[in-house]
Amino acid sequence: MRFLPLALMLFAATTAWAQGNKTTDAAAAEDKAMQPESTLGGAAERVNVENIKNKYWARGDESELGVVQNRLYSKAQKLELGIFGGVVASDPFLSVKTAGLSLGFHFSEYLALNTYYMKHLVSPSSALEYLRNPYPAGLGTDNSTNEPKWSSGGEVEASVIYGKLSLLGKAIIHYDLHLMGGMGLTQTESGKDFTQTIGIGQQFFLTRVTTLRLDYRLMHYNETILQKVGSASSPNGTPLGSRSNWSNTITLGVNFFFNLFGKK
Repeated sequence: MRFLPLALMLFAATTAWAQGNKTTDAAAAEDKAMQPESTLGGAAERVNVENIKNKYWARGDESELGVVQNRLYSKAQKLELGIFGGVVASDPFLSVKTAGLSLGFHFSEYLALNTYYMKHLVSPSSALEYLRNPYPAGLGTDNSTNEPKWSSGGEVEASVIYGKLSLLGKAIIHYDLHLMGGMGLTQTESGKDFTQTIGIGQQFFLTRVTTLRLDYRLMHYNETILQKVGSASSPNGTPLGSRSNWSNTITLGVNFFFNLFGKK
């Protein structure tokens, strides 16, 4: 009977020692998962990303993970008002500048619907000025052109890239790259023409409500050319035929976001 207490004490000590080793082994295994793994000869190391994801990041569930976990600047459910100016390359004999307004609504961070209006300011290009000047080598004549007056329409906008840029290592710039496509009207000297547009652009966030926006649009419409070098048989204003106009439009402006539903 005197050996029974001694046996019980020995059993308790053995159990405590085994449990202590198990805890130590589990902690060591966890620490090992977090440590870099050595490759051939220890020349390079790599981090076990899967173990980190399983332990710390949404339990490793890919459906719960996103590249951007938290956007500093949000556009979803917000109204966007823009003021812009730019240039339009549509006819080598015309110099076209434009100014306008845009208004859009962002259904999510990735999808928006925009409307725009552009007022075109037209003057003769250097080529047309040379053609009109009879001295020293010009022809002293004119050319039949069709000046655009204004353009308006609607576009679907898809934001496909959101990220950050480092400015000389001193500041972080948040930007958004978007694609556009839509349709509208262009008013010219000869009438209104149905217009299709596609484009690409970028926004650089200055504050939570203000962005600097740069857009490029390729705008297509069929226009009627009017006679401007008239004669007895073909007076000025006579339709000469139609042609496809491909206008390259570049605009730069400032846009403002308005919160409609109390979201930041």
